[in-house]
Amino acid sequence: MAPKCNNNDRRLRMLLRMVEAWLSTCRLVLDRHPLSEELLAQDQQVIVALWHSALIYCLFHFRRYPAAIMVSGSKDGEWVAKALEIWGQKPVRGSKLKGGLVAIREMTRLLKEKKMNAGIVADGSKGPPCVAQKGAIVLARDTGFPIIPIGVSARPAYYFNSWDRLMLPLPFSRVAVVYGGPLYVARATRGTRMEDARLQLERELIKASVRAKRIARQKR
Repeated sequence: MAPKCNNNDRRLRMLLRMVEAWLSTCRLVLDRHPLSEELLAQDQQVIVALWHSALIYCLFHFRRYPAAIMVSGSKDGEWVAKALEIWGQKPVRGSKLKGGLVAIREMTRLLKEKKMNAGIVADGSKGPPCVAQKGAIVLARDTGFPIIPIGVSARPAYYFNSWDRLMLPLPFSRVAVVYGGPLYVARATRGTRMEDARLQLERELIKASVRAKRIARQKR
């Protein structure tokens, strides 16, 4: 069985090199909120939140910034977890239906003890799309670290026929990545305040995504 695993790893590494070569042809346009840019410049710990549709380019964009990243506990998430490990990230398996709370606790531990950043898909592994779940809010509340909402758009791009309309930028496309302003969640956030924080994150992610789409469509 060992040779088979090794062959699978080699195939995945080759695929990732192809993905890197593919996405490296894209023209990246960064739009970062001044406060988020300041946090990153000072190497402050942050929690990056994004929509599932932006997953492919976000994994590529942040591949050189080690972080604890929540990955679906399903079989579909296995290749993502292995890819993250190859790119030097720390995948933490879990989802809304499969060990999500346990995964959030593990990510909290990693952020506190290992001084890591975190990445989390706000609408989860199964959706509904563009509806924020509470995972990022709980993580921010329990660690005290800010959430940076990320919006991504590309033109031209291919969209998979999946629940999230997963986006793959085409070669030489214009890709806009927008960093929204940091969101802090108070330690005492519970109940209705938790829902208020969730809705705020959802609004900020939508705002960042709309801005990214507008920038990607610009001719220059």
